Amino acid sequence: MRLRSSGVDVAGKRPKHLEWSVRAAHDILTIDLYLSVENPNAARDVVEYIVRRAEQLRRFPFLGRPTGGGRPRKLVLARYPYNIHYRLTASRVRIVRVLHQARRLP
Repeated sequence: MRLRSSGVDVAGKRPKHLEWSVRAAHDILTIDLYLSVENPNAARDVVEYIVRRAEQLRRFPFLGRPTGGGRPRKLVLARYPYNIHYRLTASRVRIVRVLHQARRLP
């Protein structure tokens, strides 16, 4: 599983660098372990989907909505009940947490 990437968009624009916090990487591993107990194939599909959606933030960093109060932006995933919480800088998208939609960002 690749959790770090960079590259150039075909339109010539440089996408933002994507990085995962230690907590977000731990969240992904926890999701994978939890789902793998019942269905390893489903676990793989969910994790791959989350990572693909996070990769999209490189080119489209405003996909997620602002949450206000200096809190991270939130990308609500439609296919599976998870949210990607992330922060933006001029050159980076930093994934800070990946949480089930029933959980709130601490």
